[in-house]
Amino acid sequence: MAVDMEERRVTARFPRLSGRGLIMGLGKAQLVLVGIAFVSLIAAFMTGRWLFFAAVIVVALALVPTWFTGRPLIQWVPLLGQWARRKVRGQTSYRVRPLAPRPIGTLGLPGDAARLRVLVDERTGAGLLHDPSARRLTAIAKVEPMDSFALAEGSRQDVVAGAWGSLLSSFCTDSSNGVTRVGVLLRSVSDGGEEINAWFQEHGSDQVSPAAYEAYADYLSRSRTDSIRHESFVSITLDMKVGGVAALIRQAGGGVAGGAEVLRSRMEYVRSQFTEASLSFVSWVGSDDVAVLARTAYDPDVQPELEAHREVGRSLAGAGPMGLDESFTYLRTEAGYQRVLLVVEWPRKATTAGFLQHLVVAQVRHTFALICEPIPTRKAMAQARRASTSAETSRIWERKSGAVDTVERKRERAALAREEEALESGHGALNFAGLVTVSGHTLDELRMATEQVRTAALRSGCELRIIGGEQASAFIAGALPFGRGL
Repeated sequence: MAVDMEERRVTARFPRLSGRGLIMGLGKAQLVLVGIAFVSLIAAFMTGRWLFFAAVIVVALALVPTWFTGRPLIQWVPLLGQWARRKVRGQTSYRVRPLAPRPIGTLGLPGDAARLRVLVDERTGAGLLHDPSARRLTAIAKVEPMDSFALAEGSRQDVVAGAWGSLLSSFCTDSSNGVTRVGVLLRSVSDGGEEINAWFQEHGSDQVSPAAYEAYADYLSRSRTDSIRHESFVSITLDMKVGGVAALIRQAGGGVAGGAEVLRSRMEYVRSQFTEASLSFVSWVGSDDVAVLARTAYDPDVQPELEAHREVGRSLAGAGPMGLDESFTYLRTEAGYQRVLLVVEWPRKATTAGFLQHLVVAQVRHTFALICEPIPTRKAMAQARRASTSAETSRIWERKSGAVDTVERKRERAALAREEEALESGHGALNFAGLVTVSGHTLDELRMATEQVRTAALRSGCELRIIGGEQASAFIAGALPFGRGL
């Protein structure tokens, strides 16, 4: 009797973004264009100004079917308008003003991130990031994998992924836990050979061969081995405006101190779940480490120096760049060039838990950020029902109009049905986005790094596209674990 010993893996399929639109696959902006063309046609009949209104009709109808980099061309108009306004106002450039004092506890970052304050939680030593405008508090945990996820057996990978999914699902409840964003940031950093030197100083011995020991020690002292290691961070963001959370904050004393007390309980819960997800908790990121994170994000080359001289580089006021110029598709600082890309397409076929391996460990210095926003259960179920109703209505409309029911539409309806069934079974729903940040000393190096991560993403079944017109805000969200979103 033959026994099937093949391991059964848990697989999942990412649904594609809906392209149904409101009517006949057209979105709001495209329907507005059709409406403008129709009104222009009527106006041409009434006024007789055919030449003028014919030009309006041609332009409007030409923009309806035109797509550029994955979205209708008309949807680029607000973004381009915003970019032009910022350019005119000089908001795409940033320069440090050395003689202008900064408020204590604020980060020297460009843009709206300059309002972030860092508060020290005396109990845990964590440097909590406070956004006074949005009334949010963010805590950052530094973690390390207990073992190699890529080398683990398939069943072990499924267990770890399930534990992480359970942790995220615990925030997708109707009860007011207040956690509105959970971020995971994995970055590859250069240590300039510091880890090799430290290991050699601790484990090296001249008992076997004094000559070899002396020669290798001399080599390490004279050379600069540029090795890359990976760092992992998990951030949780508390929204202090949520009704139930606001009441808990008042009971804890009110204000930011009360918010920190409420956030602390969420921090302890997250920490208790790390072991199940095969993560080892290192520490809560303190105020000094927040400054180092920001400093090394804008200038990756300074990482070895800051690690070799731990008494410098910990100033919050000096955490950001000395100067920054934002172009439409990249950033330029005094240290080089940076670019943020968005994961616009996740694997379209059934995939296992380790599908991001090629992208995460790509042989290029980069940062991968996964931003998750839990959706309360009732809201998620209501959204799923509306989406299912819209899909069914669209199917009936297309059948009456004689349109073919494509495979894409069938898969979309099946995905909606699976989502609704999963919610009914107690699973949680998330809005999530993946951001990849690359850097280079020159534009040519930046282009090369961009192509390398794109190739690695394709091997993981994903597609990356450069974010246009929002590089500064995307960099804060994608290169720093500060609980920011796009």
